Amino acid sequence: MSLTLLAPPSEAVSASPSLTREQKRHIRETFAIIEPASDLVARLFYMKSVDLDPSLGTLFKSPSRVQRRKFMAAMKVAVLSLDRLQSLQPILKLLGTRQREEGVNPGHYETFQCAWVWTLEQSLQARFPREAKDAWSSLLGEMTRATASTH
Repeated sequence: MSLTLLAPPSEAVSASPSLTREQKRHIRETFAIIEPASDLVARLFYMKSVDLDPSLGTLFKSPSRVQRRKFMAAMKVAVLSLDRLQSLQPILKLLGTRQREEGVNPGHYETFQCAWVWTLEQSLQARFPREAKDAWSSLLGEMTRATASTH
């Protein structure tokens, strides 16, 4: 299973930009710090996801290097698309349909968001201020509202 974007289900990504310039800066800066360690960061994310919800172990089995790369590439696309999140909506809807077919249910998105934020906290430590955590939570909420809307 290839999980790419996360958060609790709700409605589609809004047409108006809801992330502030400052939030986008925090997201870009923190992602730039973790990007060189992408494989390790993805491993932490998958391990924490299963730790939070052991039922995800059947979905993830043993995340391969390719799967971890795809996950981090998807996160990078989200970061690169901060100024045009609306354009990702059709892709996110397709992704949500595929994830549903692979066994992801709406309840998993909250777990994924918690696991990603925890991973960032562990990876960045003092370089992950509260403002960055809030910015990531906002982004993840927006991205997966579209993904989970297919459930």
